Amino acid sequence: MSKVRKNIDLIAKHGLGLLRRNKVRGEAADAGDSDAAAAKPGRRSSKPRAAWRMPKLSELQPLPELPQLPEMASDLRSIRRRSAVVGGLVIAGLLGMGWRAWGICVDHHAEYAVQGNRQQLRTYTLAASRGNVVDRNHISLAVNDRLERIVMNPRLIRAHGKTDEVLEFLLSMFGPDQAEYIAAELDRDKAYRKLRLNLDEDKVAAVRAAKLPGIRLEQDPHRVYPRGSLAAHALGRVNAQGQGNLGVELGLNDELAGREASSPAYYAAFGGVGHKLLVDGHPDHGVSRGHTVVLTIDSAIQAMAEEEIDTLVRNWHPVGASIVVLDPKSGEVLALVNRPTFDPNHPVASASQTVNLAVQTAYEPGSTLKAITVAAALEQGTIRPDQTFFCEEGRWQYTPRHAIRDTKHKGWLDVTEILAVSSNICTTKIYETLGKESLYRWIRRFHFGERPGIQLPAVTPGLVADWRKWSDIQAANVSFGQGMSASPLQVAAAFSALADGGVYHTPTIVSQVLDADGEVVWDQRRDGAKSERIVRKATADTVLDMLTAVVQTRSGTGKKAKIEGYEVAGKTSTAQKANPEGGYFEDQYYASFIGAVPADDPRLVILVSVDNPEGGHYGNEVAAPAFSRLGARALAYLGVPGSDGKVPVLDPIALAEDAPALVEGFIPDLDVQPPLPGHRVVEFTTGLPDFTGLTLVQALAEADKAHVDLRAVGTGLAVGQSVPPGPVQAGAEVLVHFQPL
Repeated sequence: MSKVRKNIDLIAKHGLGLLRRNKVRGEAADAGDSDAAAAKPGRRSSKPRAAWRMPKLSELQPLPELPQLPEMASDLRSIRRRSAVVGGLVIAGLLGMGWRAWGICVDHHAEYAVQGNRQQLRTYTLAASRGNVVDRNHISLAVNDRLERIVMNPRLIRAHGKTDEVLEFLLSMFGPDQAEYIAAELDRDKAYRKLRLNLDEDKVAAVRAAKLPGIRLEQDPHRVYPRGSLAAHALGRVNAQGQGNLGVELGLNDELAGREASSPAYYAAFGGVGHKLLVDGHPDHGVSRGHTVVLTIDSAIQAMAEEEIDTLVRNWHPVGASIVVLDPKSGEVLALVNRPTFDPNHPVASASQTVNLAVQTAYEPGSTLKAITVAAALEQGTIRPDQTFFCEEGRWQYTPRHAIRDTKHKGWLDVTEILAVSSNICTTKIYETLGKESLYRWIRRFHFGERPGIQLPAVTPGLVADWRKWSDIQAANVSFGQGMSASPLQVAAAFSALADGGVYHTPTIVSQVLDADGEVVWDQRRDGAKSERIVRKATADTVLDMLTAVVQTRSGTGKKAKIEGYEVAGKTSTAQKANPEGGYFEDQYYASFIGAVPADDPRLVILVSVDNPEGGHYGNEVAAPAFSRLGARALAYLGVPGSDGKVPVLDPIALAEDAPALVEGFIPDLDVQPPLPGHRVVEFTTGLPDFTGLTLVQALAEADKAHVDLRAVGTGLAVGQSVPPGPVQAGAEVLVHFQPL
C-alpha cells in the first residue's frame, strides 16, 4: 500500500512519465543485483554490462489500478453556493453601511454637525492691537509692548505638594511685603490666577529656570510711553483694560483701539499637540491693528516747554501752571505743558496730577482780553487808532458803589499807550463806545464761551454770561477780562487770530490719522474745522502793532518778555482769582503773558499762565521771563530769521535732559525711554541698524537715532526688516516684522 501511495505522490508531483522511467530503472537494478549475487565474492564479473536504452511504450508493464479517492467537497456547485452566501453578506454589509451613512450625512446631518462643531469648531480670535501715537515728526510717544506676568494653577500646585516651595520662591523675588497677597492667591481653589506683580528680566529668567509645577509665564500687551512724562497731558494714558481714559488716548480711543478679528477654526489634538484649521484663513492684521495718530506736537519744542515750566515752578512755587504753544497760521498745538504732571508709565499718586489745566480749567483771562476789546472797537469803527482817552489819574468812580482803578496813574493816552500800560479805566471807556450787546457779540465771535474743537476730553467752554444779565460794573469788568472765564487754550486761540491777520483757526492737536498700511484716514487740513475770518487783516495788524509797545517800550508792562533779535507783540495779565463765595481774593492772582513772535510775521503764539505764584503776582515778573526764554529757544530751533535777517545758530540748543529712569516691569533690558535731544548738537546719521532681536521699544529708539520712520508689524522681537542694515536716506520708511517670544 505504501508503494501505491508513493506512486500517487509521484504522479501528482511529476506526471506519469517519471513514474515509468523509475519503473524501468528499478527492474534493471533488480537484474544487476541478481548477477552480483551469483558471482563469487571478491571477483569481478567478466560478462560485459549491456547499454541502457529507453524502452518502448509497448514494452512497459501496465500500471496497477489506483485506488478511488472520495469526491472532493470543492466542486463547482459548492463554490457557487458559498460565493453566493459570502457575496450576499458583503452586499448586505455595504447596504447597511450605506444606510447608516445616509442617516448620518442626510437624515441627521444637522444634528451631528451641531455636535461636531460643538466639540471641535472654535473661534480663533486675533486680539485688537492698539495703534501708536507719534508726534509731527513721527517720533513715537505711545507704543505697545509685551509685559511678562506669572500665571499660577493653585490646584496643580497643591496636587504636587509644592505650595510651600512656590511661596518661598515667589517671596524670594518679591519680598515679604507681598506675602499676604501671594498666599491668598495660592489658597484659591482655581486653575488660573495671574499675579499683578511686575517682572524684570532677571525675575523672568528665574521663573523659567525654576520650572515649578503650576507656574508659568504669560505675556500681556502693555502700553508704553517711551518719553516718560513728556506731553503726558496731551497723550493721556490707558486703564487696566487697555482703554484710553485721559488725553488723546481717550479723545481718539475709537481710532486707536482697533478691534478683534476672528475666523472659525477646527481644533484637534494630534500626538499631544493642539492643531487648528482656519476655515476662512488667518484674520486680517490690518483689521485688528488700531490706527496711528499723528499729533501736531513737536517733541523738541515740547521738551523746551517742559524745562521752562519746571524752572518757573522752582522759582515761584505756584499752585499750578500751564504753557501753550500754537502755530498761529494753522491752530496746531506745538506744545502743551502743565504742572503738576505725571508719568503715564506709572501709577498716579493724586488725581490732581492728571488735570489738563490748559484745556480743562477756566480762569479769568484778565488784561489779555483788552486786545480783543480794542480789536472789536476798531473793527466796528467806534474808535480810531490815534484816538485818546482820559485815564482819570488811576481812579474812576464808575458807579455810586464801584470804582475802577489802574496800577499806573495816567491822564490822556492813545489806544497804543492804553494797551502798553494796561489801563482798566480807558479800556472801559473804549467798551462804552460799543455797548453791552456789541461787546458780548464780539467776545463770542472770538469763540469765548464755547468748547474748542480740539481732540481732547473734558475741554471747558469757559463762561460768558448773557449780556442781558450784565450790570454796568459787570460789563466794564468783562471788557478787561474779569467777570468771565476761559481756558488758556481759548485765550491762545483768540490771540492767534490777531496774529494771523484776523483769521481764527480751531485749535487742534491731531494732524493725521493713519491706518495699518500708512494710508491717511483723516487729515486736519482736509477734514478738520474750516478757518474763519473774524476781523479784517488791517484791524488785526493794527492791534498786533500796538501790542509791540507792551514789550518794546519803556512804559510797557511786558518788558521782560523781550527776545533778543526779534520783535514781540504781547500782553501781560494780572487777574485776581474769583472767590467761589463771591467777589475776589485779595491775595490770590493769575499771572500770565501771551505773545506772538516775530511780530511782523508771527510763527509762534506762546501763552504762559501761572496760578497763585508765591513771592510775586505780576505777569511781567512771573510769566514774561519764561515766555522770553522759551520763545528764543523755539525760534532758534525753527531757524526763524531775526530782525537783522540772520538765522540763529543751533549750537547749542538746550532741550530737555534725557530721563534715565527705567520703566519697571518691561521686557527690554535697555532704557525704555529713548533719548531726547539734550544739551548737545543733534547728530544726524544715515546708518540703518540691524533691528533683529530687538523689542519694539528698542527698535523704535534705534530708528529715532537713525532718523528713519519705523513701521512695526506684529509684536515681540524683531525678526526681519524691509531695508537691510547700512546706509539709508534720512526719513526713509522701514518695515520691521516682530514675532512673539
